[in-house]
Amino acid sequence: MSASPLLRFGPLDLVRVQVGYRTRPGSAADLQFLLDLPVPEADGHGGRLLDEQGLLAGLEPVLFLDAATPRHYSLHEHRWHTSWGASPGVLEIGVLVTTGTGAAAIEQVATDVVIRAFHGLLAATGTPDSAPIPRDAAILRARRGAATAFGLDADSLSLSAEQHDHGRNAWSVALRTLPGAEVDVVVGLVDGYSGSLRLRHVGHLEVHDSVGAE
Repeated sequence: MSASPLLRFGPLDLVRVQVGYRTRPGSAADLQFLLDLPVPEADGHGGRLLDEQGLLAGLEPVLFLDAATPRHYSLHEHRWHTSWGASPGVLEIGVLVTTGTGAAAIEQVATDVVIRAFHGLLAATGTPDSAPIPRDAAILRARRGAATAFGLDADSLSLSAEQHDHGRNAWSVALRTLPGAEVDVVVGLVDGYSGSLRLRHVGHLEVHDSVGAE
């Protein structure tokens, strides 16, 4: 036997935050937001510091849309670790918010509150460098984001449109699925940071709840 355990959770390197808005409990979230949040180092010995309760407090604004009363939600957490790779320690946090209405009716207000919440989280952990996002990197991010948000096969998604907003350092990418539905993705949603995305599906799309079972 090894002196140290082989199966263990290593230090956290990354928190992946997913916020989804759905019409009712049990329905698919057709409007979703993703954020890759680097975990800051706590000391000079490679340790990492994550204030999980502070992170959840920073996400609370996503529960408030057009009223002072928070919407009903479900909260999910999943942690995983691999024995290889540059970022082996990942914590995934998902919030599903029930809106009572479709994505089109709340898209703008939801986008505004999520941007504010994500901006606060990035500021608290040290905002990553918002370097220019190359076209191929943006399309790859969009495909992977759609796969994460809607349980799709990233390789089956075809590019149908793209637009680069140079002023915001953001890309709008439209992806077609095999059944003919579309996923509209914004890469660089928060201050041009490539790890922040907004995703919305248009048309009939068989989606899977990627946040977690209830």
